[in-house]
Amino acid sequence: MTNSALTGLSAQALRYIEEPGGLLCNNSVRLLRNGRQAFPAWLAAIDAAQTRVSMEMYIFNDDDTGKRFADALCRAARRGVEVRLLYDSVGCRHAAAGFFGTMRQAGVLAIPYHPYRLWRPRFWTLLRRNHRKTLVCDGQVAFTGGINIADSWRPDSEGGGGWHDAAIEVRGPAVTSIEAVFLRTWNWRAKRRLRFKLSRLGRPAPVGHVPLSVIANREVVDRFSIRRAALHAIRASLSRIYLASPYFVPDAGFLRSLANAATRGVDVRLLVPKHSDTQTVDLASRATYGRLLPAGVRIFQHHSVVHTKALLVDDEFVSLGSYNLDHRSLVYNLEMVVNALDQKYNEEVADMLLADMGAGAEIRWETFRKRSLLERLLERLAYAFRHWF
Repeated sequence: MTNSALTGLSAQALRYIEEPGGLLCNNSVRLLRNGRQAFPAWLAAIDAAQTRVSMEMYIFNDDDTGKRFADALCRAARRGVEVRLLYDSVGCRHAAAGFFGTMRQAGVLAIPYHPYRLWRPRFWTLLRRNHRKTLVCDGQVAFTGGINIADSWRPDSEGGGGWHDAAIEVRGPAVTSIEAVFLRTWNWRAKRRLRFKLSRLGRPAPVGHVPLSVIANREVVDRFSIRRAALHAIRASLSRIYLASPYFVPDAGFLRSLANAATRGVDVRLLVPKHSDTQTVDLASRATYGRLLPAGVRIFQHHSVVHTKALLVDDEFVSLGSYNLDHRSLVYNLEMVVNALDQKYNEEVADMLLADMGAGAEIRWETFRKRSLLERLLERLAYAFRHWF
């Protein structure tokens, strides 16, 4: 980011960014809510691609939604587009064995991330997963967030699971940085003939005014970069912090930062699902409420699975991506978030989170503190074993 671009931003905006020199200016961003908005946008981008499609996905099921995307990727490959698909072998374990083979036959370059082989068991690779959800088309438009390719993210009205989630669409110079993150992992796992030189990536022309930073961890280095950036923004908060996390099992330092913010008068609100897809995580999450509620943090539970991973601070900062506030995302998973500074985008994300909070039920400390001794013991036991799930 140039010095002139930096001076164009207020000190108020820059206070939320840990490393202002890493900001990329002149981008446009768009919030995509749930699969209802994200899936059509993704499919349209794939169908419009002329040169290359770069996709990495944690869950890519062979259900109706997955088959629509598989068909779109195959169509792109048949018309001469370079299609690279990096899918996580554990996240995609429910897909039929021939699902990705069919795509390969159509010309899609599809490779699994850390496949587990019984004849060569490696427990470490089983733990290390690619949890990112990224799509980049022609180096001009990029998408990332928490939405996977599966029927769970389709609306109830369409026979889906109705999961609540979000993705961000990015256009502008930052697209190159998002695709570069994908390609570094791709080149690390792909055979030499399938690799793509990062020097071939161009830089898209400016298309907006939004400054943002792309933060991703790697297999070995930068393991805590996303956490550091989030904590920096939280500590810089002045008026509000809205946080959504489907698997809210943070470490003591993160809990302390949220509690401290609430204690100094910041409006801190947490959105979680009443029931996620993992009961043990739900118990471990509830073990943290006793630290947050007395400090003034407001906690809302939604009856649907809220899979959104978003952090909103004050009126400008938004972090949205694949990062869960749990030990797996912190230590083992490959993750990515986009941290943007934009009031309009901030307000759109705030409206989304407030709508889900309003449709849910708020947990009151007066009621929560009266839960049974057995519940407390189970919650503490689950939290004690948070490093193992």
